[in-house]
Amino acid sequence: MTTKILELISAPENLLSAWRSVRGNIPKYRRKRASGPDGVSLVEFERDLTTQIKVLRDMLMKGRYQPSPPSYFSIPKSNGKQRVLAILSVRDRIAQRATQQVLEPLWEPEFLPCSFGYRPGISLNQAVTHVQTLRAQQNGWVVDGDIAACFDTLDHDLLLGFLKHKIKDARAIALLQTWLDVGVMQMGPPQNEDMQFATRVENIKSYAKQGFEWALESFAQRADPYARYGGGYYYEDDPASYAADVDPSNPASPYPERDALVANMKRNAIRQALASGAMFGMGLLRNRAAGLFTKAGSALKVAVSSPVGRRLLKKNAMTVGGFAGLAAAAAVTAFLMNRQAGPAPVGVLQGSPLSPLLANIYLHPFDVSLSTAGHHLARFADDWVILCPTQDKAEAAYNDALRSLSRLHLKVNPSKTGILPPDQQLEWLGAVIR
Repeated sequence: MTTKILELISAPENLLSAWRSVRGNIPKYRRKRASGPDGVSLVEFERDLTTQIKVLRDMLMKGRYQPSPPSYFSIPKSNGKQRVLAILSVRDRIAQRATQQVLEPLWEPEFLPCSFGYRPGISLNQAVTHVQTLRAQQNGWVVDGDIAACFDTLDHDLLLGFLKHKIKDARAIALLQTWLDVGVMQMGPPQNEDMQFATRVENIKSYAKQGFEWALESFAQRADPYARYGGGYYYEDDPASYAADVDPSNPASPYPERDALVANMKRNAIRQALASGAMFGMGLLRNRAAGLFTKAGSALKVAVSSPVGRRLLKKNAMTVGGFAGLAAAAAVTAFLMNRQAGPAPVGVLQGSPLSPLLANIYLHPFDVSLSTAGHHLARFADDWVILCPTQDKAEAAYNDALRSLSRLHLKVNPSKTGILPPDQQLEWLGAVIR
């Protein structure tokens, strides 16, 4: 059955069930303005629901579905920092919810009782009660742990490997891959204060500027009826008309409205090239044989020689108005940008219907490792505690947790992780546990 996951995801009844869940999460008074980055609200989507569901099913089954780049907003965290959440289009929320509804039953039987977060029929209160019971049973020593920037640092390669253990449908894996990629389809990696990406973002901006410079000039010149000359523009059929208008003491263009239009075209070209070329760049990222600079050309050649690569390049060229050179430049720049930012793409979008399930799948080996070692673990998403009878066992559990997280390419937040003695109260998930 796991070889036909896409059929289950795209089933009309599953998509309709996903629609009802998406709509049910939004209060009725907000549905007219609860729109995604494409501007389509829940009310507008529902006006032609039958057609919308049919089109979405057709796109999924024929491999034509591509998620829209999300928009973002921030909410304050208890530590004074900001949590960045993604806003998806209604269509993307339905597709992700439909996928979650199919995948969740595959993994639920394997998840351990120590995992409490984002699971059906399991509440936060159950997690707190479980920890209270364990501590009352002569397990006074507590390892109180928190994973640093958990959602932002989930390794895509590892996550896809875990998913492939159960999903044998290559089409479904490709669909999941597009949702992982869309999380990094922006100007650089997802900004995360805990990881101090400021320097990397500055480097990325520099690479983006260099990579797009020639392509944007070509794009502007082809689209603009004027050609570049000296410090301004001239009519191609009458260069003298421009020269007569230029004041040598003031070389500014005598056509400010046209220049503003060209500048706006360039900005739009950047947005289009990033949105389309980033996906192709992600494909290059997954080509392990490619080097950073010297092998970028060969990686591009390998990528476009494959059916998927040709399809992506064709899509990029169409998106940016048919300029294949600009599409290729966008793809190569995205490749260089992300290779400069890190060795592999990481992170899942917080706020998307699939992210909680993907996080639980990713952290399941952590649960298995510590439970197999005999530790009393309780985990709610990226917050976890281990309850131990002695200090020695607490220290051993702490070290085991660090090693297990390291194998998943994760780290603990040192300011939120430590060992508490029996006489110190534990604050976990908003509750005080003594």
